[in-house]
Amino acid sequence: MHVLLLSTYELGHQPLGLARPAAELTAASHEVRCQDLAVECLDEALVTWAGLVGISVPMHTATRLGARLAARVRALNPGAHVAFYGLYASLHADVLVGRLGDSAIGGEYEAPLVALADALDRVDGVTGRLGPVPGVRTAADDGGVFLGRQSFGLPRRDLLPPLDRYARVDLGTHQKLAGYVEASRGCAHRCLHCPITPVYGGRLRIVGRDAVLEDVEQLVRMGAEHVTFGDPDFFNGIRHSLRIVVELHAAFPHLTYDVTIKVEHLLEHRAHLATLAPTGCLFVVSAVEAVHDRVLSHLAKGHSAADVHLALDLAAEAGLPLRPTFVAFTPWLSLDEYLELLAFVRSRGLVRHVDPVQLAIRLLVPRGSSLYGTPSLAPYVGEFDAETFSYAWRHPDPRMDALQREVAAAVEAASRADEPPEATLATVERLALAAAGRPARSGGGAAGVVPTLPMAAFVPRLTETWFC
Repeated sequence: MHVLLLSTYELGHQPLGLARPAAELTAASHEVRCQDLAVECLDEALVTWAGLVGISVPMHTATRLGARLAARVRALNPGAHVAFYGLYASLHADVLVGRLGDSAIGGEYEAPLVALADALDRVDGVTGRLGPVPGVRTAADDGGVFLGRQSFGLPRRDLLPPLDRYARVDLGTHQKLAGYVEASRGCAHRCLHCPITPVYGGRLRIVGRDAVLEDVEQLVRMGAEHVTFGDPDFFNGIRHSLRIVVELHAAFPHLTYDVTIKVEHLLEHRAHLATLAPTGCLFVVSAVEAVHDRVLSHLAKGHSAADVHLALDLAAEAGLPLRPTFVAFTPWLSLDEYLELLAFVRSRGLVRHVDPVQLAIRLLVPRGSSLYGTPSLAPYVGEFDAETFSYAWRHPDPRMDALQREVAAAVEAASRADEPPEATLATVERLALAAAGRPARSGGGAAGVVPTLPMAAFVPRLTETWFC
């Protein structure tokens, strides 16, 4: 089977969502080509060559772009089987299968994708019908979601554009090529707003130690000097994760890395934070999401506002810059509380730790979201919009919806202009104060907060800062 795997957007990193299934398909004797349309143009000849076109949809933006891509693929090659695969394929299978594509594969998608390619090779030449394939949803059959354990070979990164086409890690004085790996998938926790929850349901899948180490070695040979561990939570399988970074540091002493760890785990495993910085960890991303207990409760985050302060202190003691992420706009956060969130960023000296886009993020409610149907969200949510792949919701205070649009536009403009985060925060504060009908403080800043603070030392960051 000729298989073409396509990616549209994976947060600025080389798409493991293409390289890993490409390796499994190749091992099963299928001929595979890959294209990452975030950095290269669609090769129409490859589309017409393929009998199976897989479109990777690991996140919301990729799903919207993937839907448009599928229409183009169908026009170029009406006879190809179009399969969406990845986290959002499970959530939106009822929208993706039919008009947009022929099948959807979620969960641990590699084995079902190989099984689909095998099945297409065996399609009855008389009826032309594809029979049921476990883990593959089609218009005729709901194959369920495969969450079984898999053993992985070395990802086919040779089929992808080189690392210098992707985001780098910025150290202030210079930038380094960055690779992307995963030591685990799924998550042991069930935060209600997280798209992983309705698919994995609290299940964790470990990627074998040898598979991770060999892939990092491959990335180093390709020029990587830094690695992002894309695990939803690096401390889900803490023994596995710590063993990997210790071994990597021994093999590549100059290699640096970053990880994502939830607040709850930063507190629970505080004794192990001391392992990270000495083995090359430059920073830790943490899904703080909110600094008000009421909002955190609605999201079932598993931590409190006080825990956030403690996590910041623990990370600082371990020499780890903490880069919080937020869901800044939810139906439950008031305008005054949004100003308090901005004050928190400023007062804790986090202006350079928080990518400005985090101040504009609006709660996303995709199909299958664990938040949908909860009493806390029900008063505000509307109908599902198949074009945006999300449920519409309105804030009870119209000023907040208007403010979110203004902040998003301001942050995007600031990003394009490469504006210092101090200036962007001041702009967002002015917008929020204006929405509240309160005068801006001299020099910027919310009322009751010192408007200017000394510029923090540069905090390491990835050059791709957009999320979702």
